[in-house]
Amino acid sequence: MKLPPRLPLLPIVVVIATVLTLGIQQPATAQEPSTDQTTVPAEDELPFQPPFAEPPGPYTWLLAQPYGNTVGAYFQRHRTYGASGGIHFGVDLAAPCGTELVAVADGVVFAIDGPFGSPPHNLMIDHPDLGYASMYGHLLEAPSLRPGQIVKQGEVVALVGEPRGDCNSSPHVHLEFRDLNHVQKFNPATLIDIDWNRLALYGGWGSGFMHDLDEPRKWQQLYDQPQARTGGPIVNDFARTWPLDWNLSPNGVAPVSLSPTPTETEAPNPLALETPATALPPNMRQITAGNCCANIYWNDDSTEIRFVDQPTTSNPVGIWGIDITQPAASFHLVTERLGVYSFDKSLVAFPNRAEGLVVVERLADGQQWEVDTGENSVSFTPDGRLLWTNYDREESFRSRQAEVWLSDIDGSNAAILTTLERGGPAAWLSDTELLVARRIRPQNDILLSSLSVEDGTLTKLVQLPRTRGAIFSPDKRYMAYLVRFHADSRNNGLWVLDLENLDVEPDPLPFFGAFRWRDEQHLVCIPFDPEADGLVFYEYDVNSGETRPLFPTDGTTLELTIANNDWQVSPDGRKIALVAEKDKALDGIWVVDIGD
Repeated sequence: MKLPPRLPLLPIVVVIATVLTLGIQQPATAQEPSTDQTTVPAEDELPFQPPFAEPPGPYTWLLAQPYGNTVGAYFQRHRTYGASGGIHFGVDLAAPCGTELVAVADGVVFAIDGPFGSPPHNLMIDHPDLGYASMYGHLLEAPSLRPGQIVKQGEVVALVGEPRGDCNSSPHVHLEFRDLNHVQKFNPATLIDIDWNRLALYGGWGSGFMHDLDEPRKWQQLYDQPQARTGGPIVNDFARTWPLDWNLSPNGVAPVSLSPTPTETEAPNPLALETPATALPPNMRQITAGNCCANIYWNDDSTEIRFVDQPTTSNPVGIWGIDITQPAASFHLVTERLGVYSFDKSLVAFPNRAEGLVVVERLADGQQWEVDTGENSVSFTPDGRLLWTNYDREESFRSRQAEVWLSDIDGSNAAILTTLERGGPAAWLSDTELLVARRIRPQNDILLSSLSVEDGTLTKLVQLPRTRGAIFSPDKRYMAYLVRFHADSRNNGLWVLDLENLDVEPDPLPFFGAFRWRDEQHLVCIPFDPEADGLVFYEYDVNSGETRPLFPTDGTTLELTIANNDWQVSPDGRKIALVAEKDKALDGIWVVDIGD
């Protein structure tokens, strides 16, 4: 199968859900909750250890979903997370089923299988000396402890389980920190001594945090996330969002691209460049400073870094860019038209949340069509038709049936192409062939198939073990992906699959880590080392199997922290842009020139 070059991707289906169920009976012998108020510790006081005795890694544990206003939590804010503010009010740490969990600090058991959700079992431990309580959810079995029992930091208290209870979907612990009334929720990233941004590089979490377009820089990094309360109000019920919210809104909000905005289309670069505190390598420079800007990407010719932003209150919200070929360039507005664009950029789709419909607009003449997609987001086919996936939002992903629909741009000739269990579209292989992925029971493998958009024919390609974080080379020939926590340890690691030679067994790469494609045959990688003092970028050649240091090349490391796994290689393969973190805050956009 010959694949044409550089067709855009659809988001691969990788869903990590935390199911919260209220109403489990609390043991009658449990102590009464304390009425003491929690005192938030000073910034240099991190009172808790991780809930695992072993360090993180592909065989032990990794970050699955952080605390806060994640994109996944936002779209379940009135269902799964509605009881505590609409945010993901704990941190999910993935680990093999049955992995031992330890007490994060000295404490006393408050309840086992109490009314705290996170089935099938949970454990609440009070830490009165610290003013907090820790809650462990999705446990494999009820812990063999009793209410009132004293536990010591590092003592084994529970085992990692999975929301379904069968260990075949997404084993992880949902860890919460609450006040001693068990009402207020706190961000674990501010309480556990872990380099969370470094951990985010390797966990396969990449969906980012939801933007409130009325304040687009708010809540965009791991340490600055809102607090939540059990029974408290929804804190993230935004009128305008990015990514776009396609669901019917009870507020009748206007489509974001039609909302009135100020008209200034240029803004000063918020970076006040003074002499850097330390000398930078000659092929590296800082582009912006401070709380700007998350979820960056490159323009097609690699001259500009772009992001959703509102530089000042006098500027409109939209896609803004910085021309990196200029030594001190200003921000400039690329477009206010936030939406999904067709391959040739002649069409844009955006939601009308007041009616629960998709609006498709032809940019040349402003012609619009409203399409009923069941309040589901859309994408365009290479030939300019509409594609969407319809599913029951009240149904768990673990048993969800997804219908893949195709229609003309005006919604006519709508028809179901195929129905997938626990899956959806992943990438375009050609103008008429769509790669779809679905998870297979009981081992939770990924089955990749080719779907013809002409006749709906589904052709099985390959089944892969517990695949995560898959990304495709620019020509769609290769798929790089992670496997971790597999029962057969030989399957764990970073892999590259040749989609043109599926009969050839892939070999694991010589390291595990974060990765992006540089071009059709080279991966840029950051090897896994959670204790490293800095960064190092390597390049891997999928044809020769050779690995070489890319930057720095002298055996040193780059003293920089990437925030939220937010880094991208330019389309020409010559530069890396990243959002940095310093002192638990965003530290602007940086660019590294990696040459040919």
